[in-house]
Amino acid sequence: MPPRAALTVANGPDVEVLDPQITSTTAGGRIFSALFEGLTRLDPSTLEVVPGLAESWHKEDPSGRVWTFTLREDLRWSDGTPLTVEDVRASWERLALPATGADYAVWMTSAEVFANQELRSVQVHFPAPQPLFDRMCAFHALFPIPAALRNAAPGSTPDPLPCSGPYQLEERRIRDRIRVVRNPYSWRQIELGFESIDFLTLESQFTALNLFLAGEVWFTPNVPDLAVPALHREYASAFQPRPQFATYFLRFQMQEGPFQDKDLRLALIHAIDREEVARNLGGGRPAASSLVPPFTDGYPAVGGPNFDLGLAKEALSRYQKRHPEGLPHLEYLYPSSDFNRNLAEVLQQQWAANIGVQVALANQEAKTFFPAQRGLEYQVSHSSWVGDYLDPLTFLENFVAESGNNRTGFADPEYKKLLQWAADCGEPILRLDLLAQAETMLLQQAVIVPLLLDVGQELVAPQLGGFTRNASGVIDWAALYPKALAQ
Repeated sequence: MPPRAALTVANGPDVEVLDPQITSTTAGGRIFSALFEGLTRLDPSTLEVVPGLAESWHKEDPSGRVWTFTLREDLRWSDGTPLTVEDVRASWERLALPATGADYAVWMTSAEVFANQELRSVQVHFPAPQPLFDRMCAFHALFPIPAALRNAAPGSTPDPLPCSGPYQLEERRIRDRIRVVRNPYSWRQIELGFESIDFLTLESQFTALNLFLAGEVWFTPNVPDLAVPALHREYASAFQPRPQFATYFLRFQMQEGPFQDKDLRLALIHAIDREEVARNLGGGRPAASSLVPPFTDGYPAVGGPNFDLGLAKEALSRYQKRHPEGLPHLEYLYPSSDFNRNLAEVLQQQWAANIGVQVALANQEAKTFFPAQRGLEYQVSHSSWVGDYLDPLTFLENFVAESGNNRTGFADPEYKKLLQWAADCGEPILRLDLLAQAETMLLQQAVIVPLLLDVGQELVAPQLGGFTRNASGVIDWAALYPKALAQ
């Protein structure tokens, strides 16, 4: 066992690969925000866009079709080599390459990127408006990555890995931890912060909680639902849940298999009592009637198929008339965790009790589950999404056919057209109405099933300073410090 780091975090499932363009899990995002930095950042207190590697930026036209960013002077990777506008250009072009296999490739697929070393500027041209691109640049898929990683074999991590964030990679132990240490070349010098951080790989929330209560870790992002009442009573300063811009939902695989049939999808959807799911799972997560959480002022209320046993049985009857041979083997796939297992068991029980449909459960480690989901190697699967930026589009853009985050086989040109009209629209209220129409279509087509709105369940040790809770789970690792050193 290695000596303890200055700060230990119960991070969650292991990351697939240390590549911010490829890994899109929340656990991976926490690590990437320590190792790398975007041209912009989000202030954890306000979630407003603030300078990162870029000292300034602006739209060349009001629609956001052209953006120009000016990098800070003398930026360097953690190995001391210059971080240049060419790194930005090459990184964004790599993101768009099909060979990269990036879920967010669609963000840059049709963009043209130009770098001017003399002016330290990067200019990007989009065929359609991108009014929120400065906010998108704070997400790890658009972080500049070093040449060593850009040129590495798929799925591999160069050693050493040059980093641009406040920390650099020191060691990775598969299924154990990722240790990072201060980056001496970061433009953001850490004054009171931690010399090193361990991001522990932990599938079990009970293990994470026990480590926190024992003082072994100072931060864990999730807790077991059974522990919530006691944490409210006994650890009120450390445990302060708040709504998140995030949703738990189900995806149906519509490209092949039994759920190509909409009636079978509707039967399962109408048989889910989301209020009962919320009550049984606890944790303060409310039932969700829409995919997009209610965080955007002016976004119309959206709804889809809800709990209705009459409609569930009618849909199942229509399916059975077309398939007199009976139901095939049905399976629900989910990534291993205490909460995900509890959710799967509640759904399985409801489907059996409400409409007599038996659905087998299958779980996989996260690093196996997500490639399987991307490859459509499932029938119906667990999903969750944390908004990359505070706008409905960050949820809805995932379901265009070209998106690597689609993972359903859904491809509707009318849905894509609505999103395109919203992108071209210069009127904010009309834009939100068009996005709401797209979400309504997504729900009515029974592509997904919203289940629960998420609630942040972070446990933060009293001795950890600089931590700010927010709706997007943004953490500024450079701002964290042990409170004893600040006194």
